[in-house]
Amino acid sequence: MTRNLTSIDPYSPSTGYYECRLCSFRLRSDDRVERCPECGGAVRNIAVPRE
Repeated sequence: MTRNLTSIDPYSPSTGYYECRLCSFRLRSDDRVERCPECGGAVRNIAVPRE
């Protein structure tokens, strides 16, 4: 039996997941994000391919 695990791990290569380096705020965006909307800090893309 195969389960759909998208509710547990919603990774999608077409959607970026970003995390602020200062306040740890996370957001999902189809567009590139460079600054945190909460504090203005730099963000990093945490959507990485998984095996």
